[in-house]
Amino acid sequence: MSVRWMDIWLIALDCKPRARYVSLIKEALCMKRILLYSAILMLIALVPAIAQNEAELKTAYENAVKLAAPAPQDYTLNWQAAQAARKYGDYLVAHEVPGWKDTARAAAKEGMKYGEIAFKLNPTGIEGWYYYGLCVGTYSDCVSVVKALTEGLKGKTQMGFENAYKFDKTYDNGGPILSLGRFWQVLPGIAGQDRKKAEQLFDEYINLFGSSPDVNSDVWYFRGQLYKDTNRLAQARADLEKAASMGNNNAQKLLAEFK
Repeated sequence: MSVRWMDIWLIALDCKPRARYVSLIKEALCMKRILLYSAILMLIALVPAIAQNEAELKTAYENAVKLAAPAPQDYTLNWQAAQAARKYGDYLVAHEVPGWKDTARAAAKEGMKYGEIAFKLNPTGIEGWYYYGLCVGTYSDCVSVVKALTEGLKGKTQMGFENAYKFDKTYDNGGPILSLGRFWQVLPGIAGQDRKKAEQLFDEYINLFGSSPDVNSDVWYFRGQLYKDTNRLAQARADLEKAASMGNNNAQKLLAEFK
């Protein structure tokens, strides 16, 4: 039954409360509460999407962990905790926030824990595998790839990115493609580095997402770095200049090495 505001107004005038009008008033108040709660939930859901600075990302991460910690059987809460840990840690690394190595390392370790819980709960779900792998990447940025390898993280990371690629390579704007390519690129030679695979994956990403407004400039930085390492300097410069034009600081730094 919809609320008839004229009826409510009339009963307020003649001061003759009846059960029917009391029910209408209660319905109106209940609807207001529902709308208010819905608005609050929408704002909470939007926090990870609009978070842009360190404080917001830290809060989003801490809140996600508080929700996931007491819910080891909840797939969604656990992968979301891993996602929040990755976003917070990645921000610290990218912006070299004072003390970033220790803080980002701790966040990444937490993210790995929740990502692993998630992919064990749902082995065919992409999110647990994907964010586990990304958190290992952040962890490696803090402690070095070699240390991460000595801790036995290669196998799970490779499995994570390969599963994410298999289940939905277009997830997160092609994140699994880019991440798997970077994985093969940064592995030390003794651990199985495969630049050919990496290049193929970067090419695939550019073919699929190169014209997208949400394309990740890292793909041209990564491929430019690969071209440079394989002595294809003209191609390297072109890719790095493209990435730099999109605001990629790492590409700008690498370009400075060119004479």
